[in-house]
This record gives sequence, structure tokens and C-alpha cells, in this order.
Amino acid sequence: MTQTPTLTRTSFTDRLLASRILTQSQLDLAQREQRRSGTPLGQVLIQLGFVKPEVLSQFLAREADAKSVNLRRLPIEEDVLTLVPFDLARRFRAIPTARTEHSLTVVLADPFNVVAIDALHQVTGLHIEVATAPEQEILNAIELYYRTGDTIEESIDKILEEKTEESARDLEDVLSKMGDTDDDAPVIRLVSQIITRAINNGASDIHFEPEERLMRIRTRIDGVLVQDVLIPKAMQSAVTTRMKIVADLDLAETRVPQDGRATIRVGGRQVNLRVSSLPTGFGENVVARILDPSSQVVGMATLGFAPDVEEQFRHAINEPYGVVLVTGPTGSGKSTTLYTVLHEVSTMDVSTFTLEDPIEFRLPLVRQTQVRDEVGLTFSAGLRALLRQDPDIILVGETRDTETAQLMVRAALTGHLVFSTLHTNDAPGAIPRLVDMGVEPYLLPACLVGVLGQRLVRTLCRKCREEMPDAAATFEKLEIDPPAGLPARLWRHVGCPECKTTGYRGRQGVFEWMRIGHQFHDPIVRRAGAPEYMRLAIQGGMRTMFEDGVLKAVQGATTLEELMRVTRLGHK
Repeated sequence: MTQTPTLTRTSFTDRLLASRILTQSQLDLAQREQRRSGTPLGQVLIQLGFVKPEVLSQFLAREADAKSVNLRRLPIEEDVLTLVPFDLARRFRAIPTARTEHSLTVVLADPFNVVAIDALHQVTGLHIEVATAPEQEILNAIELYYRTGDTIEESIDKILEEKTEESARDLEDVLSKMGDTDDDAPVIRLVSQIITRAINNGASDIHFEPEERLMRIRTRIDGVLVQDVLIPKAMQSAVTTRMKIVADLDLAETRVPQDGRATIRVGGRQVNLRVSSLPTGFGENVVARILDPSSQVVGMATLGFAPDVEEQFRHAINEPYGVVLVTGPTGSGKSTTLYTVLHEVSTMDVSTFTLEDPIEFRLPLVRQTQVRDEVGLTFSAGLRALLRQDPDIILVGETRDTETAQLMVRAALTGHLVFSTLHTNDAPGAIPRLVDMGVEPYLLPACLVGVLGQRLVRTLCRKCREEMPDAAATFEKLEIDPPAGLPARLWRHVGCPECKTTGYRGRQGVFEWMRIGHQFHDPIVRRAGAPEYMRLAIQGGMRTMFEDGVLKAVQGATTLEELMRVTRLGHK
């Protein structure tokens, strides 16, 4: 007989309070909401933002004496999945992960769900070993691993068979008359499959690229574009039209670029898309940026900070007032860093506001405002309004113009903590950029706390990486000095099923943190250039992004090849 853990509701709430995961007032509010909605208490706590999903999952695992697992890093064999039917997996939020001769390990969001455990035991005839993970991770895994319906390639074949006597224009006309409820339409299914597969593979963007004889679909995974599927030319117009319908773009207009947004549901979660179309010689090129709230807001420890840099940065973001900037090009992880910062500093005793274009991820305890230039709600106008809302912390999504930069500095000087981003190549370049924007140099030393420059590098797969036997020779050949006090070790990427043969799995940041001290005062006032600030920062102990990347390469987190790909500047 399968052993099932027991935990009464009283002990559950008492232990949450004893563990200081919840306050009594938060629990009282959650219980009132639970009685009103009938939703399980754990789910209510997450919805209200009182508890992070991973924290609740780890708490339940401890209470049930079960193992907490990361489903994103856990490969599951197909023969294990066949033991639990798809409908049962969805109903109980359960996914099997491993089998021995007499037992089956099943990951449950609620390890105390006796009904689910008994049902799984009855269906499989095996002893059920319970592990836990956040509910959303389980739903994502079910969506990813259970193959329901046709593959993308099979959908393409079916469309071509059904439409052999129709032209691409016929397809487009039929599709343009369909609403979002016509889920059985072949092209709608196909586009949905392309988007779902990209999301489940962790892509950040989907490119629909028209060429002379076909349409190429590529997805950006860990910062690198990867070939997905080739669409026959006859289906190009239909696929493009479907994407324009999803994003509410003008179907009749094909001569000018358009931008739109869409919200879809994948694996029981809401995912936002930013869609852009651009006329080209072979048709409209469409790119969809994927904004998946469940995959972006992470803990500070997972961003990739070295311990000393993390300590200094944490000190800066907990200052009572001032400006903290994050710099880097598009796609360098600036938004992820700032969302993580807000997740940590936005507590019950401070008032936090953001101005964003667009709002990428919803955060608890934060009032988030969408910038709308068409109605006059610009960054500068919004910031002026926010200053009348009694804020303690303000996030300005991007400092784009003179007025926004000046207002940001004024807000910091009047006692507010302001976070923002700038598009500069490195941290020292932020100061000349602000001065060029019209900020008076004499104001900056008093309000600028520090600048974080960053890039994203792919992380080596821990399962298949191999240590290089000639690391010292590689450093000498590339004219790079290994970090002092550490052995000259390097690893190479190999490739295995777990990392989809790429040799890399996930990304982390390489950073340079420039703390603005008294030594910066005179150079800023006399409008010195970025090289002077770089010299002062290094003299004060700053590691450059490249040096931070070399440190990570020596520690086995990435490769020098990957580092040089993203920094471009080498070690000079």
C-alpha cells in the first residue's frame, strides 16, 4: 500500500507562521479569499504574492519529507510518461519522472493530495514516491512532455494535402474570416504549435522569415538563433496573416511596419507576445518577442553575480535614495536584473512604482504603469505624475530623453530610490551619456549611487562539459591573463540529450559594478570622458565584464569562446 503523508490544515498554517513565511495578517487575508473563491490556500497565497511558488514548494517538501525537484533540469523518458494518462496528469497536476521495479516517482504540486496519490497507485499498480515542484512548473512539463495531437511537421503535411487545389490567397481569405475560437483550423493549429514549442523550449523570440522559395522559422534560445521548421511558400501568406490576427494588426496593410501585442495561454499559464511586422522583398517578416512571467523573475543568487559584487550591489539597492543604473545593449538581461531587484526590495513598508514600455511581468506590491506615447503618457510625463503618488522606489524602464534624465536625478535628490536602464557599452559610459542628455554634471556625484554593466553568456551544461587539457596554452595564445590565485582551468562544450546537443544550458550574467565614490566628483564636474571613469573604477577594485567572464570560465560556468562572442571587445 502506498504511504501518504498527512498534514492537517491547522498544522499547515501554524507551520507557515512558525517558519516566518507568512505574517498573521497575510494569513487572515488569504483565508478570507480562500473562503470566497474556494481556491486551495497554497494557490491563494501565491496569487496574492505573499509566497513565492518555489518557497511554498520547498516548504511542502520539508513537511512531507519529500524531495523538491527542478523539472526544467530533469529529463523524463517517454516510457515513464505512458504509465500516467495525460488526463490524469492534468487533473492532479502530477507528472511521473522515474520508475524502479516496484515504485514510480511522481512530482505533485501538493504532496499531501491523498486522492491523487491513491488514484496514481490504482492506475499504475506501483508504489508512489512523491516529489514536489511549483504547480506552474508541473503544468509546463506536462505541456512539454505529453505529445498530444500532430507534430508541427504533420500539421504542415495535412494543410498541404487539404489545400492542394487552393492558392495561398485563398488560404489567406479563409483565415482572415476566422476568429480566435476556430481552434480546429489547420493554420491556426500550426501557428499555435510553433508558438507553444518555442515557449516550452525556453525561446525569447520567434522569427517568421520569408525567403524566395520558403518561409524559415527560427527561435532565439539562450541568445542564439536556432533553426526550427521550414514552411512551404504556399503557406507563407496564411501563417503571416494568422500572426497579424493574433497581434491585432491591420491585415490589409503590408507596405509599412506594424507593432502589436497578444496574450495567449500555454500550459495553463498566460504568456504575452510583442509582435512586429516588417515588409521585405519576399513578404512580411514577423518577429514575436515572448514575455513569459513564469520564467523571468528569479532570485538574485541565480543571476550570476560573484559573491563580492552581489554584496556591493545589494548594499546599493538598499540605499534610502539615489539613482542605480543598469546598462547594456538590447537582450543583455537588464529587465530581468531590475525585476529581480524590485522583487527583493518591494516590501510592505515601502511604496514602489514603475513606468514601463511595455509592462513585461506583473509584480506583487508594485504599481506598474504602461507608457503610452500616443495619448501623451511618456516616460517624462509619467515620472512627473509618479512623484505626486508618494513613492519610495521608482523604476523607469528606460532613460530615453533629456527630460526623463533630469526628472530622474531630481527625484533621487528629493529622497527617492530610482532604478533605470541606459543603452551604453559599459558602466563608465553611462556618466557621459547622462551629461550629453542635459543632466548638470554637478548634480550627478550627489545622486548617482552606481552603474551596473552587463551581458549574458550561455552556461555550460554540467552533464557533458569536458575540461580542456591545455588551458594554460589557450590563455597564452589568446593573450589573456588567468585570474590571480586560481589555477588556469578551462572547459569545453560537448553536447548531450539534456542540453539538446548544444553543450550549453541556460544563461547567466557577466557584470561590472561601478560604485560612484568621492574620487569621481572632480572628473564628473569637469566632464571627463568614459576612459577616466574606467580608470578610477578599476583603481577602486572594479572587475570589468570581460574579467568577470574569464573568472566564470575558469570556474567552469562558461567558455572563453562564448565570452568573446558576447563582449566583442575581447580583453583589450
